[in-house]
Amino acid sequence: PILYYSPSTRDEMIKDGFPEENFHYVPIAVNLEHYRVLDDVPKEKTPLIAYLGRIKRYKSIDHILSAMPKVIEKVPDVKLAIIGDGDDRPRLEEMSKSLGISDRVIFTGFVSEDEKIRWLNRAWIVLSPSSKEGWGLTMTEANACGTPVIAANSPGLRDAVKDGETGILYPYGDIESLGDNIIKLLTDDNLRNKLRDGGLKSAKRYTWDDATKITLNVLEKIVKKSNEEKK
Repeated sequence: PILYYSPSTRDEMIKDGFPEENFHYVPIAVNLEHYRVLDDVPKEKTPLIAYLGRIKRYKSIDHILSAMPKVIEKVPDVKLAIIGDGDDRPRLEEMSKSLGISDRVIFTGFVSEDEKIRWLNRAWIVLSPSSKEGWGLTMTEANACGTPVIAANSPGLRDAVKDGETGILYPYGDIESLGDNIIKLLTDDNLRNKLRDGGLKSAKRYTWDDATKITLNVLEKIVKKSNEEKK
């Protein structure tokens, strides 16, 4: 028996030969007591977009940097925070310099969980251009903090983001589309508010209490079936 929370992962494993009947769904969970809208941390006064996570090449953070010149043309006061650390950071720092946007890009390095939640509250949009994820937990965490998201339509991310409801999905690697969607969401208050509300509503579904109850229920069914098969 296999417990899964990502339909993308389940589908990939079934393609690799795992029996479909072996899979049992358990939702992912977020600590909603921590990941929430903070009354004392308002949105930045000027547009702030953010990436949150490990700085690895497969995360395709360079796609955001490549889209930034186009975004700056339409939203001159925009800034980008790259929150986290990893071995791809030096390359990205050099890339931001070569693009002439280093004054618009903040590399925070590793941050504490409390700092992370404050950044999620301050940002207008959180981005994930990754080629592949297990789920895209930072997208759900951002939604819980009242921040809409833009993510690549990649395995895992397409499970975490409901296109047009909690955020926007765009074709992975399509930098023009990424830039256009960032501009659209930064300049359309109504759309941003709609996705914020949808994200808050969606995030409330992913509680540890629900995940625990469903896990116990699944385990009880598995044990009962196993006992019956032994008789």
